[in-house]
Amino acid sequence: MGYLPQKLLEKKLIALIEEDAAFGDVTSHLIPNKHIKAHITAKEAAILSGIEFCEILCQLFHIQTHSKYLDGTPINKGDTVLEMRGLSRDILLIERTALNLLMRLSGITTYTQSLVKLVKDAGLNIKIAATRKTTPGFRFFEKYAVEIGGGDTHRMNLSDTVLIKENHLKISKDVNIDNILRIAFEKTSFSKKIEIEVENLKEFQIALAYKPDIIMLDDFSIEMIQKALKSLEKLSIESRPLIEVSGGISDKNLKNYLINGIDIISIGSLTHSVKSIDFSLKIIPE
Repeated sequence: MGYLPQKLLEKKLIALIEEDAAFGDVTSHLIPNKHIKAHITAKEAAILSGIEFCEILCQLFHIQTHSKYLDGTPINKGDTVLEMRGLSRDILLIERTALNLLMRLSGITTYTQSLVKLVKDAGLNIKIAATRKTTPGFRFFEKYAVEIGGGDTHRMNLSDTVLIKENHLKISKDVNIDNILRIAFEKTSFSKKIEIEVENLKEFQIALAYKPDIIMLDDFSIEMIQKALKSLEKLSIESRPLIEVSGGISDKNLKNYLINGIDIISIGSLTHSVKSIDFSLKIIPE
């Protein structure tokens, strides 16, 4: 991911707090606002992700922090990942947001790393990529978690890459693979890659003739994937597009798609249905 200045990162984090406390915390003002200590503890083993964001969030509310962990570090059940000292109302204000960040991002990073490991164990150089199936307002953080897990972020937004999909081709009878790729090469800046999604081998051969940067094989069977890859053997490395495979792939069937010649496997479940890792925040009596 690209560099994001801390001021912009702070703005994203403040927006999360504003969602949770738009009109203040009506419970915490009932108790004394005193200096306290709190610990965030892992309730299960995982690969930690989001601790950096939690520390920045704490800084914004003048909460002192200490952690011996970095994002990407394996943690065990019972590990204290963050120690906090500050005013009680401030710690209670950010509690749920901080825990949500750690829970969600650690889940994504843990899952991503497990899939990346399957690829490495198979001795292949295939990128495991996320999609734009992310939580609204949370994409930056979720894509970050994919990257920490060794995955590829894919497109961050619609401005990143030309990606021609099935629905683009269904807008009009006048729009087909031939003319949309021709227009794409005429109108797209040299700085942008061009990718097209195909649904069968006929569409694959049509797209291949235009030499797009990437061809996505959507919902292809293993047999169809192998036939598509076979047709690339005659091409030089320079004229060969990257091959992305997508559609219903998860940890349950990933091994079936570990085929030499595939460059990218995009997996929506990295972000849309991953299991969060449980953390808890406890006040420590002085």
